[in-house]
Order: sequence, then structure tokens, then C-alpha cells
Amino acid sequence: MEQRKQALRGLREFAGLYARSRLGVAGLALLLTFIGIGLLAPLMTPYDPQYSMQLANFRAKPVWLDASIPRNTYYVKDPGFTSAASMGDWTIGNTGLSVQWSGQAGYPGIPLVEQGSGPGSLEISSTNTAGDGTLTLGYPITYSYIPPHRFSVHVAYKADVQGDATWNAQMILRQTTGAELLLWDSGPQRGSVDWSIPKPQIDTNDATLRIRLFKDILADASKLFPAKGDYSLVFKVNTKTEGGSVKLYVDDFTARVWGDAFGYLGTDNYGRDIFTQLVYGSRISILIGVFSAVIAVFLGLLVGLTSGYVGGWIDELLMRFNDILLTIPGLPLLIVLTAVIGPSIISVVVLIGFLGWMGIARLIRSQVLSLKTKAFVEAARASGGGTWHIIGRHLVPNVITMAYTQLALTVPGAIVTEAALSFLGLGDPFLQTWGKMLHDVQYYGAVSEWWWAIPPGLCIALLSMAFVFIGYAMDDILNPKLRGR
Repeated sequence: MEQRKQALRGLREFAGLYARSRLGVAGLALLLTFIGIGLLAPLMTPYDPQYSMQLANFRAKPVWLDASIPRNTYYVKDPGFTSAASMGDWTIGNTGLSVQWSGQAGYPGIPLVEQGSGPGSLEISSTNTAGDGTLTLGYPITYSYIPPHRFSVHVAYKADVQGDATWNAQMILRQTTGAELLLWDSGPQRGSVDWSIPKPQIDTNDATLRIRLFKDILADASKLFPAKGDYSLVFKVNTKTEGGSVKLYVDDFTARVWGDAFGYLGTDNYGRDIFTQLVYGSRISILIGVFSAVIAVFLGLLVGLTSGYVGGWIDELLMRFNDILLTIPGLPLLIVLTAVIGPSIISVVVLIGFLGWMGIARLIRSQVLSLKTKAFVEAARASGGGTWHIIGRHLVPNVITMAYTQLALTVPGAIVTEAALSFLGLGDPFLQTWGKMLHDVQYYGAVSEWWWAIPPGLCIALLSMAFVFIGYAMDDILNPKLRGR
């Protein structure tokens, strides 16, 4: 009970001294800010930093940079057909086919690529048991961009065929003159098809369209929209039944003009939101920095205590090994080891930690060499205390404050090292870190786009500065010599 009270008094004294340190308060405020950003990342942005692609035009500018830069324009009000009311926006023409809203079937999406649209879709059914059927779904489009911008259409469809029946689906852009431009044609289909995304089947020699990127039907809008005005996007279904039936489900129907401005920091070369990458990057940097520093301090503490107290040939062996590692350039060795082991987040953390303990071990060893001649250590040894008992009960409590300080001061080096590895393309490819952002800036020649290049570097500097300030403040408080001044 008395020990608990002493611990609480010591903690209150430490908190009071820390609160009087301007550097310490500033560093803690910066650190808490980045921790809050990392924790609240899903609330700050709805996108995934790695997989939410094609959010706008590639390398779009921030929306605040110039108000005249066009943003994304979405034409379909309810692309997921979440209710029967969404059918009212479409012009329907049918012969031998019926269309109704289905609240059950819905496009499930593609894992790690795009989210599904939830329950709800349009269900197109054949009503004739023998004969042809045709249905068109038309949606009005008003195009008002000069010069033209990139235009895309995305749709998901599913076919349920029973018996002997064939079907065909097409995507058509109808101009005001009545001319029609075929964007996609499924071709004659006889069987059922699970949820699919159209893949354009246009002759590659036809220079009319410049298409296809990832999951959307893409086209140069100058070829689709020769002038400003009203157009129609038409989804056409043809069926031929001979005693069978066809049910075609249509969902996740979007049409948009890609904007050249998006979000707070624009987009990268894949149309991913740069602000999302920056926000989620704080999580990775803090985790890598802290865990790498914990590994480094633990190893430094273990080696320093063992070498300083045991002495003899063990001290000589450990210190010579320490000297060898200190003479080897750290970053080239990390590059070689990362290339051999593989660029995963775990390997990066472990390698940075295992190559960052040498300086800490020397500091701990020098402190232990001074402590082991003290009277309380001699008394513990005389009373029969073993080596590890003395180290654990008497030496560790006297060097742990130095370990806390070194922990805070080691984190910035780990953060910068990870950023350097990611900048060189040796980071985890499945994580979007600040270093990887800087790598993308350099790789795609976007140095002049300062809204992309400066934020990740500035965040690395500020987060490192936060830990340095905390480390200096803790050193002033826990080091008796400095505190005495």
C-alpha cells in the first residue's frame, strides 16, 4: 500500500514538472494531434488509402486551389436503386419485357476494389414464353463542358436464365440528332451470368473512343459529346425465348464526368485521395516508430545491463559485436536485409528495431559500470543475491528512467528510417505510408505539385519533432544533473 502511495506521489510530481516544460507540452500536444488523426481517420474520410481509386481525374488538384476547376459531375441520382421511386428518373420503352424494382438482389461489389450498392436493383423479365422481347432504359444527360472532360459509365448486371433462351445487353449514348454510339455490347448470351461489370467490346482500330481503365467504361468526352446539350444514356436489353425465361438485374448504374479538382489535397496517378493517404499514414508512422523503438530500447537495455554488470569476456564479446554493427552503415544494411526478407510491415519494424540498439546499449552499460560499485549493489551481492536478481531488483530501477528517455528519442529515427525505405520502394506495398507518398511524388515526377509533395514530408518532420520534444523534456526531469540546474 505504501509503495502504491509513493508511486502515485512520484507520478504526480513527474506530471507537475512535465507541465512546466514548454517543449514537453508542445511535443505532447503534437503527438496527441497525430494520434487523434490516426484514430479518427475513418470518420475524417470515407475512402480507403490504397484501394479507393478513380475518385476523380488522375492527379486532380485540390478543390481550394482554384474555384473554376470543374469537380466531379454525377448524373444518376440513385445509382444503387435503393427504392422503387428511383425508377421514376428513367424513361422506359418495352416490348415483350417488363421491368420492376427488386428489393432483394443487389450488386455485392468486388473485395478490395469497390463496395457494393446494397439491396435494390432493377429486374427485367421476359413475359413471352416464345418470342422476342426488347427493353430500353434511358437516362437524360446534360453535357456542358467545353473543352470536353473524361466521361465514364459504370453498371453491374446479373442474368438468371431458365430453359432455352438467349439475351443481349448494350450500352448506348444517344445524341440529340438521334445518332447512337455503341459503348458496350455483351453479345448473344445463352446462360446465366453472376454479377459482372461490362468490358467494352469495341474494335481497337476504331479511334473514336479511348476506353477502358480498371472497372469503368471510359471515353474521351470530345468523341462522345461533340457539343453542349442534352443526351441520353440508354441501357438496351434484347431477349429471345423458346419455352424458357430470362431475368436480368441491373444495379450500381453511375455516369459521371471526371473532375479535375477533388478533396483537400487532390488525387494521385491512380485517382486515389491524397488527403486519405496522409491521414492514414499517421497510424503507420506512429506504430512503426513506437514498436521499433521498443525493440531497440529492450535490446539495448538487455545488452547494456548484461555487459556492464557481468563484465569479463561477455562484456568484451558484446561490445565488439556492438562496435562492428556501429561501423556498418545502417541504411544500406537495412536495404539489403529488407530486399532479402521481403518488404512487409513486420519485417521493417523488426529490422529497424534490431539495428537501432547499439547506442542505447553503450549508454546503459556506462551507467551500470558506475552503479555496480555503489554500496547498495555491494550489499546485495554480499547478502547472496544472484546476478539476475541484482540486475532486476537493483540495477533496472536505476537505469529505467534513461531507457524511457531513449525510447522517446529513438522513435524519430525509426520514423525517418521507415520513410527512407518506403521512399526507395522497399516499404510494405500494401500500406500507404508517408514515405510511400514521397516515393510516388518522385516516381511520377510530381515534385512541382507542392500540395502532394510537401504534406507528407512536413508530417514526418512534425511527428519526429514531437517525440524529440518529449524526450528532451523527460531527460530534463529524470536526469538528476540536469534537473539540479
